[in-house]
Amino acid sequence: MATSRKKTFDSINPVSGEVIATFAVDSKETVSLVVETAHEALYQWQHLGFSGRKKVLLDWSKYLLKHVDEISELISDETGKPISDAKLESALAINHIGWAARNAEHVMSPEHRSPGAIMANMSARVEHSPVGVVGVIGPWNYPIFTPLGSITYALAAGNTVVF
Repeated sequence: MATSRKKTFDSINPVSGEVIATFAVDSKETVSLVVETAHEALYQWQHLGFSGRKKVLLDWSKYLLKHVDEISELISDETGKPISDAKLESALAINHIGWAARNAEHVMSPEHRSPGAIMANMSARVEHSPVGVVGVIGPWNYPIFTPLGSITYALAAGNTVVF
């Protein structure tokens, strides 16, 4: 009986050539299940409101700050960046979280706009709403800074994220 082996890929340190970790390549079905799970979590996440999401995001930020040395070391190992560059990237990425947590309610608040001279007796309003499940793909060269911005802003707005 033939056994089917799951496809994998290696994360390799570009400086030493050492395999850092091996990851499974997920099937279409697995990815669909993850998206479905994120969709199921959407109501609870949105129900937290801006203040609830702010608390969760700021707690996440504190957690990442406590582990910034480990995160920076991993970034350095996976990208070949000097540890100082990896630490700067980590700090900037964590800053995304705080900014989004503190500003999401203001950024997402309704805006009144002028409907123009022809419709001067009317009013116009723009409302911002979360879109649902957001997919984020990160690059190899800025593995925490680039995706964490998208992830954090989506979460702060009330979306769930599949990264």
